Amino acid sequence: MPGYFVQAEALYFQARESGVSYAIVNERVVHPDFQSRFGGRAKIGVDLGHDCWQLWVQFLHYHARTTEKKVGKEFFPTWGHPLRGAGGHADEVFNRWRLHMGFLDVNLACPWGVSECLELWPFWGLRFAGVRHKLRIDYRGGTLFPGVEEDLSMKNKFWGLGPEMGVEAFWRLNSWLRIFSRGACSLLFGEFYIHQDEESRGKKEAGALKFYDEYDQTKKVLEMSLGLDFQYCQFYARVGWEIYLLMGQNQLVRFVDESMPGKFVGNLGDLSLHGLSFGLGLKF
Repeated sequence: MPGYFVQAEALYFQARESGVSYAIVNERVVHPDFQSRFGGRAKIGVDLGHDCWQLWVQFLHYHARTTEKKVGKEFFPTWGHPLRGAGGHADEVFNRWRLHMGFLDVNLACPWGVSECLELWPFWGLRFAGVRHKLRIDYRGGTLFPGVEEDLSMKNKFWGLGPEMGVEAFWRLNSWLRIFSRGACSLLFGEFYIHQDEESRGKKEAGALKFYDEYDQTKKVLEMSLGLDFQYCQFYARVGWEIYLLMGQNQLVRFVDESMPGKFVGNLGDLSLHGLSFGLGLKF
């Protein structure tokens, strides 16, 4: 008769994304103040009963956000089309960054006993991923936008499906305590959707800039973890430190000349997550 197991984990991660700075103050670049947030991960699996093979399904969800309002200084914008304002500063800036991320994994694994103390679990399977981040920036006042509010709204959405491969290692310290480490890589083929709006409020006939782009691309996701695994009868618990790296995830664009809509550069940076995980599991 096959055995089953379930596992639930709380994640306390900090997400950081490069390429989303929103102003320059006193010759220093201002970046969002990224904060740690809670997420969750759930796993259900079955022991297939042949050579200790396991099959499991795992879902990860994480949401992060940061909201900032800064006043009282000269803020030189880092976003916005050059044709819509240049050579001045704003007195006030509002920035909001948001991230929604979900992974759905289906994997097969089989143990390999290297020694009495060390056991390796290579695994491989499929991953479906959905990653969305939004960036909103408002510049107000100053010499650049007197009596005007310049609103920028940007969306970067990606979904992808592809293979995942990795290995999890367990080093047994005694009958109830193990050190574990995990490394994995997935290649996701999917679609990016980019949407950017720029509009001036409080200024007649100011017009607006709208930009859309859709294209297919393969993206790489790297992940690593290290921690402790506790076991007692049919129960187990674990605590670890984890890192995720989504390479080239920021596909927002910056315009670089004054023609309309003009030339632009994209692929502004990576998305990374790191932090603690706390898990409880049950075998039955």
